[in-house]
Amino acid sequence: MASAYAAEPAAQYSFAIAAQPLTQALNAFVHVTGQELAYPAALANDRVSSAVEGDMPAWQALQTLLQGTGLVFRQDNARQVITLEPASVESSSALQLDATTVHGIGNGLEAGQWVYGQPRSVSEIDRKQLDDRPARHAADMLEQTAGVYSSVSQQDPALSVNIRGIQDYGRVNMNIDGMRQNFQKSGHGQRNGQMYIDPELISSVVIDKGPSSAMGGAGAIGGIATFGTLTADEFLEPGKEIGGKLKLGGGDNGTHFIGSGAFAVGNEIGDILLAASERHMGDYWPGNLGNIGDIRTAVGTPENTAQAQKNLKNSQVTDSGYTMRSHLLKAGINLPQQQRVQFSYLSTSTKSPNPSMITQVGDITELGWKSSGFSDTDSSSLALDYSLSPEDSAWLDLKAKLYYVDTDDDSDTYRTSASVDNSYQTQTRVRTYGFQLQNHSYLQLTPQRQLDVDYGLEFFYDKATSDSSRTQVVNVTPGGNRSMASLFSRLSYEHDGWLTLEGGLRYDRYRLRGDTGMEIVTFPYTQENPCVARRLTGCPTVRAWTPWDVDAKEGRFSPTFALAVKPGVEWLQLFTSYGKSWRPPALTETLTTGSAHSSSTQYPNPWLDSEHSRSWETGVNVQFDGLLTNNDRLGAKLAWFDTRVDNYINLEIDRVKPGVFTASSGNAAYVNNLLAMRFRGLEFQLDYDAERIYGALSYTRMVGSNSSCSMPAWMGGVIVRESEPNASGTNNYYAGNSEWNGFVRCDYNTLFGSAAYLPGDRGSLTLGSRWFDQRLDAGLIVRYNRGHQDDSTVNSSGGNGDFYVADWPEYTLVDLYASYRLSSQLKLSASVENVGNRAYIVNYGDSVSYTLGRGRTVQGALEYRF
Repeated sequence: MASAYAAEPAAQYSFAIAAQPLTQALNAFVHVTGQELAYPAALANDRVSSAVEGDMPAWQALQTLLQGTGLVFRQDNARQVITLEPASVESSSALQLDATTVHGIGNGLEAGQWVYGQPRSVSEIDRKQLDDRPARHAADMLEQTAGVYSSVSQQDPALSVNIRGIQDYGRVNMNIDGMRQNFQKSGHGQRNGQMYIDPELISSVVIDKGPSSAMGGAGAIGGIATFGTLTADEFLEPGKEIGGKLKLGGGDNGTHFIGSGAFAVGNEIGDILLAASERHMGDYWPGNLGNIGDIRTAVGTPENTAQAQKNLKNSQVTDSGYTMRSHLLKAGINLPQQQRVQFSYLSTSTKSPNPSMITQVGDITELGWKSSGFSDTDSSSLALDYSLSPEDSAWLDLKAKLYYVDTDDDSDTYRTSASVDNSYQTQTRVRTYGFQLQNHSYLQLTPQRQLDVDYGLEFFYDKATSDSSRTQVVNVTPGGNRSMASLFSRLSYEHDGWLTLEGGLRYDRYRLRGDTGMEIVTFPYTQENPCVARRLTGCPTVRAWTPWDVDAKEGRFSPTFALAVKPGVEWLQLFTSYGKSWRPPALTETLTTGSAHSSSTQYPNPWLDSEHSRSWETGVNVQFDGLLTNNDRLGAKLAWFDTRVDNYINLEIDRVKPGVFTASSGNAAYVNNLLAMRFRGLEFQLDYDAERIYGALSYTRMVGSNSSCSMPAWMGGVIVRESEPNASGTNNYYAGNSEWNGFVRCDYNTLFGSAAYLPGDRGSLTLGSRWFDQRLDAGLIVRYNRGHQDDSTVNSSGGNGDFYVADWPEYTLVDLYASYRLSSQLKLSASVENVGNRAYIVNYGDSVSYTLGRGRTVQGALEYRF
């Protein structure tokens, strides 16, 4: 019966379970693995387990434990539990009795313990963490996770995930249940790739950091962020065919309403889940104690700057309210031979105002934001999943997914002139079609040696369209299509529980197609055919549109390698890995052309090179059971990472167009950085649970900084006027401008985007305790930001001339949370965010909007489960 579970990834656990009554042995198994078992209550009576000693996968331990009991186990893929049954009973009738379900310690941290058995950097955000600190903005979910950031603006409900300083344009694969969210819309914000998700419908978030030879790794040089939505098995269990929840919440400081509901019905034939959520947010007040930085808020004299900061900290953050409505449907059917087919649908509708950059809104000491528009965004994701995992086959665990994602943004931009109506409407739409196919094979070579192989293919196709009532805006976020196909394989060999060797290889191939162009001013005279007019006005220039029909293709192999060793002790694992990856240019980076306002214009770059990365990582896993008490557990992970990216693509201003030399700081284009960019640092995460008390700690230390070099004349072809005397006057002609063509300029403060700076250091500490038979769960969260302020951007008059600037002062915030289970079905929860009402700017937050974080905010919720 081992094969029923052998298809799962073979994570290693340390077992020391003595032969004992079966019920106690099964409890010990659950304590070690965190797995969920289901079996009729009377099934374990009068049975004695076999002893289990050493390191092995969970399936092997359970098989050993059940030897001699007359029982076997099987995995219920529909409900993600392991069921026990007599060896002679057919699986179709195995669960007709009332069943007992054995869970782990129930600490909320248990769900994420598996990450400490993985020889790589991976983090999980579980439902308990989401409930303890309710997210007003989706980016709040990520703030306690090592190595994960978001260039968040609380005035924009869209989410952008940054892993170790890397973000935008697919560098991080942001997905919902495996469905890539590739929407992108150009703007002043530091987010060029955003998704829409309500945290109320999230079950967990898994962050895989760095390159991957597994599903989802195509084109993702930063990592993979998977947002898993609710499933029916969270509300159903053997013997229970109907379940669900209803949650109603709200609070002060703009938190008007947060609510959700879920209903699930299912049995051995199949299941259906229906869920919905809604949130209504209003403008909020920031904290008014502490420092918010004096670079972005500099308004002349120190006295005026101090007054401006005081005014800003005591004013509402306008345009931070939004409305979000989401609906989720999942319907699955279980077929013979452990087959399952599931259809899922998720829709999210968001309505939100659009603010300006931080600006003067009154006299010189009154800073704030002006309302510049309004956005109505609809995002829908549909998927059809198929899985096949026969009980009698360890080499077949097949999964397939066909999906479609459609994100449509309809935005109105308000007029900015009293005399001229310069308002306009813009529609930006990205549709993604995807297909995934993968299989997992497990081979037990000998009792001490085992082999796991993951292999498959992934394909996704993005089709972008754009329209606007203002012609110049249509192609700022351009139309076009881009596809990527990927074949991958990853092989993992484990020997005697102490050695793991892993190798992977993927081949990606992409294609990008679209039309673009720009207006170029030329002079139709050469040295051989000069203009001989007596006056220069008789030698006119020619202004012409130059089009490009882009059809770019490229393919590349990317290997990964990993090694993990347990050096003679069961609780310690050392690991290291190396991997290469790449990212081809995105549609906007290649095809953008136009202007959303009069101060700047974006130009295309059909000649962009792909980004190539190589990543090193080395780290330590620690797993201790029974460290201080018989029932406690400690998990810790420490990792050093170093990623180098060549040809990193940035949007830079102050470009020089082809044709007659015309320099303008408002000319912008995406260009390759001629210097390698480095993303290095140290991550630490720790979880401890002793039933009565528990805690979690995370810290990220980013190291170094980056420089940029690029060619201002990014496409070459710049010409200047030359002249030669002749008998009747002067010969005028144009020749190549050697001063600009090929000229490279470095660190000129022209980079216009989030990569101008690395994220700063930050950490998080959670301390909690449970009382009254674990019905009361209360604790505190401390969030720390070491701060990063770049004073080099301040000019001699005390002002700041850069768009993107690091101005994130150090801060420490304290949050409180508590929940009380009034009954087995009813739970009351409350939280206080930013107890000290500190004023702060989120680390690596949007430096253009410069949106202050929320001040003291009290929230509460009542949840009923059935």
